[in-house]
Amino acid sequence: MISTAQNTFYLLVAYTYQKVVALFYFIFLARYLGADSFGKYTFAISFTTLFAVLIDFGLFAVLTREVARRPEKTRSYFGNVLSFNIIGTLLVFLGTFLAINLLGYSHLTKQLVYLNLLVVFFDALALCIYHVFRGHLNLKFESLGIVIHKTVMLGVGLFLIYRQASLLWVVLPLIAGSFFYFLNALFFFRKKLHFWPWPRLDWPVLKSLLILAWPFFVTAIFAKIFATSDTIILSWFSADKFVGWYSAAQKLILAFLLLVAGSLSTALYPSFSYYFVRSRSRLEKLFNQSLIYLMLLAVPLTGGLIVLARPIILFIYGADYLAAAPALIILACSLPLMFLDYVLSGFLNACEKQKSNTLIHGLGATLFLVLNFLLVPLFFHLGSSLAVLISFLFLLSLEIAKTRKIVALDYRYLFRKIGLIFLATLLMVGVLILIKDLAPVFLVVPVGGLIYLGVSYLTGLISQQEIVFLFKMIKVKKRKNEL
Repeated sequence: MISTAQNTFYLLVAYTYQKVVALFYFIFLARYLGADSFGKYTFAISFTTLFAVLIDFGLFAVLTREVARRPEKTRSYFGNVLSFNIIGTLLVFLGTFLAINLLGYSHLTKQLVYLNLLVVFFDALALCIYHVFRGHLNLKFESLGIVIHKTVMLGVGLFLIYRQASLLWVVLPLIAGSFFYFLNALFFFRKKLHFWPWPRLDWPVLKSLLILAWPFFVTAIFAKIFATSDTIILSWFSADKFVGWYSAAQKLILAFLLLVAGSLSTALYPSFSYYFVRSRSRLEKLFNQSLIYLMLLAVPLTGGLIVLARPIILFIYGADYLAAAPALIILACSLPLMFLDYVLSGFLNACEKQKSNTLIHGLGATLFLVLNFLLVPLFFHLGSSLAVLISFLFLLSLEIAKTRKIVALDYRYLFRKIGLIFLATLLMVGVLILIKDLAPVFLVVPVGGLIYLGVSYLTGLISQQEIVFLFKMIKVKKRKNEL
């Protein structure tokens, strides 16, 4: 059995590689396609992704948990989930086909959606297998699959761009990456579990799994609404170029969110769970410090993106995407809220408040949909960005209210530290405003970072003792798991 530390390392390396490669490739692709074609491309991905949530019905998460508890029933659990997976895939294919035709999109957009269904198919099969390995506490093969997926996607994608392929052909890298992702899962499944993945249908077993799965399914729906509905609604009410501009700005924000907040939330979650049942005082201290560490990163990122939005868009995407700069500014204002949501949501789940967390995100997803329908027809891609900002402000207010019933917020500590963070950020922003037109953006950004770090050090924003405490609290749970 692979240790928790090894699993964490494998997955961290794989996810970092995944995010870096994906960001690089999609930036390169956006420049190649232009705003209009890139808008069609991202819409097709969002449209199929929204429907894909219906494939597993939350069964993948249940499969992992039940296999971990009863590994001897792996074959039965997996076979039944795979059967439901296959049926769900066929229904998703039919539903997607009907929906895209009823909505009256162009023939090219329909073709892009149809091709992306192959990505959904291979990813669903692969994830079903990888969740079995998660149940056996082995993330090495999934981590390898992630690396293979992105490497194949990048290689095929760059080759097609070099050959100046048409828009339809640039879906092929996604299909190829997902296909090899599935082949990797299939190979190690047969090698390590010594039987072929084959569907089976045992209604009492499947029924029990579906009963357990529905809360995960509801949560997944809310997550998909946040992830895809804005792009779909924007495509419905506006031209493809607006989708392209919005997606370009969104990709940059998501890169920071997933790499920084996602990594820290993953590291903190087991520690929150551990101290919730063992030491409330340490839980409160860790929670308050985690908020400061998030703000320490999110606030200067927001300040830098606001000041440098136009030169960043011009440098990364080119002049065709300059209209994305205002959207990037609005989304940058959402960044601290999104960072905090990641950790607060994980904190509530760790403290056995998952039902409350699901309700909060259900209300947030509903508001997000309503705001998109109201704002997109008026402001197009800026309306989508405003919907993100308002929705996450709403989410955060509910999460904080619920969190305060579990732990006490150290207001004196938080206000003092956040005040210093804003002071350091304001000084950094002032310097950036003075020098942003004097040098290329790739030289201006490091200067701003050095200014922020220098002021933070001089003001004693983060002490060595706090850093030691944070790492010590995170490592305790890992050591417990390895015993």
